[in-house]
Amino acid sequence: MSVEKLFANAPAKTILAPMAGYTDFAFRSICKDYGVGLTVTEMVSAKALVMGNTQTLDLLHRLDNDNNCFCQIFGHEPEVMAECVTYPALAKFEGIDINMGCPVKKIVKGGDGSALLENPTLASKCITAVKNAIGAKPLSVKFRLGVDDDKHAVDFAKMCADSGADFVTVHFRTRKQMYAGHADYTLLPQIATCGVPVFANGDVVSREQYLELLDKGAFGVAVGRGALGRPQIFAEIANNPYQINIPQTIRLHAQSLLLHLPEKIVANELKKHVCFYLKGKRSTKSTVVAVNLAKSTEQILQLVDAYFQEYPQFSEVTND
Repeated sequence: MSVEKLFANAPAKTILAPMAGYTDFAFRSICKDYGVGLTVTEMVSAKALVMGNTQTLDLLHRLDNDNNCFCQIFGHEPEVMAECVTYPALAKFEGIDINMGCPVKKIVKGGDGSALLENPTLASKCITAVKNAIGAKPLSVKFRLGVDDDKHAVDFAKMCADSGADFVTVHFRTRKQMYAGHADYTLLPQIATCGVPVFANGDVVSREQYLELLDKGAFGVAVGRGALGRPQIFAEIANNPYQINIPQTIRLHAQSLLLHLPEKIVANELKKHVCFYLKGKRSTKSTVVAVNLAKSTEQILQLVDAYFQEYPQFSEVTND
């Protein structure tokens, strides 16, 4: 499937960028309700998949409306990566994404994620091996500008295209920056000539930015932290009307998670999302503290309901 066909019915050319601990199946489904064009799972270890790790398999769960969803894998052994993408658990996904951008120390130390920025020859072998294994199914690669600087970013993008990637998503920060500072889109026009569509990632929070990045050569955008607590950002980018009821959305998120995961895990996962939904609103400090100390999902939901009963003016956001 071509990238153009993949996004043919999408309101805008948008991706929910994969974020470990955040882009669970319930959150992806909620973002789909607001028109995101493509979602991506939390990153999963190719080696763990091959070994049949059950915790890793939990990350592959998806809901019925989460169509156009890629599975993101990480690893550095071409044969292992090629083997894992042929497993039945990955067959249900519309495509595969390879993580070559994660800056977290334990991932890099293992030779995975952004460690591959330092070894383009091995990175190329990984891309080609996975592409050969999945055939016509689309393959994307997500990477950063570089380790300390961006002097090899254009060449790395071209290598991805030449090795078999159907499109790339570039986080316009270096590994050294982690998630600090600002994304630097200076090289976007040059990277956009790599031979495959380029999705721009980093600090995207508005339709205006989306349009500016398209003007600079991006095919579309990937939104990560800008979507946390604000899944409606995808409707905003598409310039579509929306209405979101925040306490109802949080409850839906919890209920969806509870259908597949143990209650204790759901409570811990939900806490992170609730903090983002409350971010920037008035007098949330005591509620956030209480949520993080809560022992159960139901207790979290009661705290959320109590907050919005006290401040009902913050419970709904609309652009109608």
